[in-house]
Amino acid sequence: MINGSNDKKLSFVFLLLLTAAALYLSFLIARPFLAPIITATLLAVAVYPLFTLVLRLVRKRNGAALLATMLVLLALLLPTVLIVNRLAKETKTLYGWLNEQSSARGGWEESLAQLAERPLAWTELKTGISREQLKGAALERLREASVWLLNWAKSLAVNITGTIVDTFIILFTLFFLLRDGPAFLARVGSILPLAPNQYDRLLKTISDPIVANIYGVLAVAFAQGSLGALGYWIAGLQNVMLWSVMTALFSMIPVIGPAAVWGEGVLYLATTAQWGKALFLLVYGTGVISTADNVVRPLVLSGRVKLNTLLVFFSLLGGVQAFGIVGLFVGPIIVSVAAALVGMLAEQRSEWEQVAGEGGSA
Repeated sequence: MINGSNDKKLSFVFLLLLTAAALYLSFLIARPFLAPIITATLLAVAVYPLFTLVLRLVRKRNGAALLATMLVLLALLLPTVLIVNRLAKETKTLYGWLNEQSSARGGWEESLAQLAERPLAWTELKTGISREQLKGAALERLREASVWLLNWAKSLAVNITGTIVDTFIILFTLFFLLRDGPAFLARVGSILPLAPNQYDRLLKTISDPIVANIYGVLAVAFAQGSLGALGYWIAGLQNVMLWSVMTALFSMIPVIGPAAVWGEGVLYLATTAQWGKALFLLVYGTGVISTADNVVRPLVLSGRVKLNTLLVFFSLLGGVQAFGIVGLFVGPIIVSVAAALVGMLAEQRSEWEQVAGEGGSA
């Protein structure tokens, strides 16, 4: 009897070690594709309500998963094509307008010198640093920015193929996650040593932040882009579409946010001596565009992500630092799951102490 029990324990330990080794090797295989797999998982959770709606109409999981995946592709592709096409036209228009402005002032160098003359004079008066030093520093920063933009353009051209491959992996993974998601989750639940209510709670803790953060990011981007378009139009900036789209994109970056875009607008208006418009855009950008995040995001996250504001802040920053742009969604999920697990451990400990107390009194 003892030998049989020992054999079973030995067999279990060996099986556990073998499983751990197989999982580690599987991780090594999947590691190059972790970013698209994580992205597909986030999308699967976010669009699963759409999949269930399609499934009621199609009534076959394969067809419903394929149709939902195609709808996601169209939802991502069509706006991207339209925006890129519009931005290309507006960038061309902006470039032509800048050429006209610079030609009227005697070329790019003369134009830049005239635009910078007043700010340089003011800075020299306030700091005592000569204009030549300021111009030299500005030219050095401009040269560094030009090199950075050139390298970025080269990397973008090189990474086009990689982007296409990643997109295919995302859509391919999304199809199977939608089709087989419930079966996969049921299988995982049968393996984990958790009570059914704990497992359901854990799944809800994972899914709620995903849905809330994806919808929250999109809502904030739309709100800040739209508010930015209104402000840029009132301030009289050229190519409002270009400015507003960049504002929406930068809204996804923690800390910096859309201030990096409307701040450039303020600097441009100030260097062209449009002081009233520059002051308006500064006040509007600070009080309306940037603060929209504090209004829109809590409305979307309320009731779904139960985290302290400080934890949310650091989970966003740390998530981006660790996982890139995907970390905007992964960071809060990890912190939310950690908080839920700590809560479960506390509940489990209370149950054990209660059972121990009852046993002692008996």
